[in-house]
Amino acid sequence: MKLIRLIAWFVAPTILFLLASYVGAPGLRPLMGLTPQPRPARSGTLELAVLDDASGQPTPARVELLDADHQGYIAQDALPIDGDCVDRVIPADYTLERAIAVMSKKFDNPFTKTSQFYTVGNSVVSLPPGDYKLKLRKGPEYDLQERQLHINSGETTSLTVKMTRWINMPQQGWYSADDHLHIARPVKELNPFISKWMQAEDVHVGNLLEWGLSSRFHNTLQYAFGEGGLYREGDYLLATGQENPRTHFRGHAIILGGKTAINEPQAYVIYQLFWEEAEKQGALKGYAHFGKIEGAEYGLAIDLRGNLLNFLEVLQFEHGVYDVWYDILNLGFRMTPTAGTDFPCLPTIPGRERFYTKVDGPLTYDAWLEGVRTGKTFVTNGPMLEFGVNGKGMGDEVLLKKPGTVMVEGRARFDPHREIPTRLEIIVNGETVKSFPRKGEASEINFQLPLEMPQTSWIALSASGMKTDEATGNFPPFFGASSLAHTAPIYVTVQGTPPLQAQPRAKVLARKWLAKLEDLEARLQEDQIQYLARPAANDGVDADTLRKNRAALLQGIQSAKDYFTNLAR
Repeated sequence: MKLIRLIAWFVAPTILFLLASYVGAPGLRPLMGLTPQPRPARSGTLELAVLDDASGQPTPARVELLDADHQGYIAQDALPIDGDCVDRVIPADYTLERAIAVMSKKFDNPFTKTSQFYTVGNSVVSLPPGDYKLKLRKGPEYDLQERQLHINSGETTSLTVKMTRWINMPQQGWYSADDHLHIARPVKELNPFISKWMQAEDVHVGNLLEWGLSSRFHNTLQYAFGEGGLYREGDYLLATGQENPRTHFRGHAIILGGKTAINEPQAYVIYQLFWEEAEKQGALKGYAHFGKIEGAEYGLAIDLRGNLLNFLEVLQFEHGVYDVWYDILNLGFRMTPTAGTDFPCLPTIPGRERFYTKVDGPLTYDAWLEGVRTGKTFVTNGPMLEFGVNGKGMGDEVLLKKPGTVMVEGRARFDPHREIPTRLEIIVNGETVKSFPRKGEASEINFQLPLEMPQTSWIALSASGMKTDEATGNFPPFFGASSLAHTAPIYVTVQGTPPLQAQPRAKVLARKWLAKLEDLEARLQEDQIQYLARPAANDGVDADTLRKNRAALLQGIQSAKDYFTNLAR
């Protein structure tokens, strides 16, 4: 009996331990002095459906899904995306499979500092049990949608969110565009992916720019230019453009709507050749980056006199920089304002800075180009602008037989959940002549008033304020993100008064641009040219190329000097 008791003394605990561990009998665990070990919680599933409220159909959107610790979660079936700002010696001529392999389903938003993803309208997300905050965005015309939800272990939660509009610009004939996207399309099979991405940001015209340097022109490779490079889904278009030429002392040029790629490798610094070929092809020509970065003011000083330029990017990098554009207008040149993000070369979101173009009739790429060509645009990162003078709209001309009064009307509309413009201003010849503040909690600023026009002038509207749903800005001066918008001018021609180019302001500006031309002329002299040169990999042009093209450059500079000298008299 003693032997049996001894065996039982040693064996019983083992049996109890095995029962507690493998059978899971909770009543036995306290007998062993064991702490219960919780089983790992099973993931839950969110089935998300995103519908357009008007059509009831699935619609692409950008999704933010955060847990209590502000960690973002990405859907397994998120739309793959990828920008391309890499300078490659050998072009990235990928197959569809290779292109998708290097794309990402996660988007790190530089403004909210959160991880997000794009859905084509239906997504499935595996989530640990807990509470989540969901936000959906679809460009500035749609309301921000927010939901709180709880995910249970092992359960599927189905959620349908309808995207509603607070404004419908296409119904009024206005279509959004980003003129500066670096998104590669080496094969046309990528079109549906990129189009859904642009639809998620509600960018109706996405201009995908292949870009070059003096040594090569194949970065952000596009499979075709012209008609072959156009892709359409409903009222959303993708088109090939080019940011070429780009040099460190004449600026970055953009050509939109070219039928073929335009390049002059032996005369890369002679932009006139690019403009003339683009003109033959019916394309639009302009300068990027406010006309200020990488010596663009030198390029503009040479090129303006030819009247071949159509547009200037004035809203980008979270800032509206209008001074060079105002100078151009005050010199008597009619220049359309545009906006673009330069995604992904700097941290931003496609379409965050955009412009709207008035299109007569159905949206086609040719009709859109014509709207830009005729100056029917406004730039914005949120507010929507309306503007008229004597019943005429942006880009139009009002004729007065003599000095008199015009009736100016304006309105800025906005979504107070995302931004609050604090003022709407009337700009005449680059100067603010009247400012209208926001009243109370209103979601718009509007006015109508008579304005004296003593001489030929241009008039525009500008709105400014603050974003309310973003962190501080990414670019200097790093204050809170700004809410900005600006219209194209309406030109008021008063018969019997001097045209803009003959007014005193233009004479002062002409002398300013003459000084730029003289400075560049000096830098092209033999004893200075080595200091002007820069390695090609950094938008540069080497000294040998500068020497080969110096005569043509100096000829262009001299023609521009002659023009501005006459203007300054």
